[in-house]
Amino acid sequence: MKASSTGPVIPEPVDEFAKSVGSLALEFLRNPARREEWRDFYDLFLRVPPLPIGDGEWVVTRWSDVRATMGHNSAELTALFPSTSIPEVNKLMLGMLPHESGYEHRRMRALTQPLFKEGRISKLESDITRQVESLLYPAAFTEAGSDIVGTLGVRVPEILSCLLLDVAPEDRDFVGDWSRTLYRQMGRYDQSTDERDAARAAYYGIREYVLRCARMPSGPVYGGIGRELFSAWQDGRLDDDQLLSYFALFLLTGLDTITYAIANSVCFLGSSPQVFSRLRQSPELSGVAFSEAMRLWGPIRLCVRHLQKHVPTPSCTIPEGALVFILIHAANRDPECIADPDQVRWDRSQRESIAFGIGPHGCLGGTLGMLVGRILFRSLCTRCARIRVTPDLERASFIPSLPILGIENVRLYAEPGG
Repeated sequence: MKASSTGPVIPEPVDEFAKSVGSLALEFLRNPARREEWRDFYDLFLRVPPLPIGDGEWVVTRWSDVRATMGHNSAELTALFPSTSIPEVNKLMLGMLPHESGYEHRRMRALTQPLFKEGRISKLESDITRQVESLLYPAAFTEAGSDIVGTLGVRVPEILSCLLLDVAPEDRDFVGDWSRTLYRQMGRYDQSTDERDAARAAYYGIREYVLRCARMPSGPVYGGIGRELFSAWQDGRLDDDQLLSYFALFLLTGLDTITYAIANSVCFLGSSPQVFSRLRQSPELSGVAFSEAMRLWGPIRLCVRHLQKHVPTPSCTIPEGALVFILIHAANRDPECIADPDQVRWDRSQRESIAFGIGPHGCLGGTLGMLVGRILFRSLCTRCARIRVTPDLERASFIPSLPILGIENVRLYAEPGG
């Protein structure tokens, strides 16, 4: 044991069991193949408190410790590394809201947070329903089925971003092209000349578009975020770079999370006939079922926080300066805090799940994600008599990502029914 500079006692992994778990944690973080055995790892990780694994890095897995760490005001999502090797795009990405901290983060987040209240978001329900159902049907009723990742997984995140940002229908295709081009540069440092040129063209295209819209904010209003950002730019609350990065935040950050929230939840529902049967009887439970799907199979496996101060958790205190890897997927299955963690509980409080994060850097769009899931599950249980998926959960393979938990190649087959 050792004392931090502020006094709290910090545990070190001195026993052989903790050392072995620390070694396995490093393997889990570094090796995609090891993450295929995620359940065995979680069962081990959940037996230890927050675990130092060297070089100031920690792994946190228990539900109560995760909530304490993520919810602390000093747990920041700081930009410790470049996001890409393209300078213009790197500046855009590192200027996004999640990388801001302290007062500036709270100020900028407050600009749009009220627009994500359930009453405001529900105004988008008819647009989202129309988009979801046009992509699902009649494709799901055909012999070939519906390619969930390639259809809903691509188009729904794009349309959501455009609705939130008040992008006119005639502009959505090229705005979507720009967003996909820029998103492909995240975590890339080996781009070809052609890729660099395409990314720079997308960056300058979207910059010109956003500033032009900000000067003439007279277009349609859907989600209202675009209008609010343009208003903040006009009265000096955002400068040019802040406006562009904030706009890009809503274009880029949902492309993986919404994609795999949809894919994972459809795979879950198609692999859970008892859940689907209950929804057929009680479609009003669609929101509860989707919340449970996100707790069990949410798209965020892991997030990272950089602690600006020491953070007390129920198990120990994590020191200032620590880089903490928070395993949300494990915490949501913690039997110490969640009753029947592997089962769907129709009476479970949605507050038990941390699938969309909590605290100062929790997902702004969690309410929107829940609306999309509720619409999706309600549509499936009211329009389909039976559904099945390939692969099912037992045979699912996952994209080789550490932070994103994404099931690959989900295909849905359905029989129509009223």
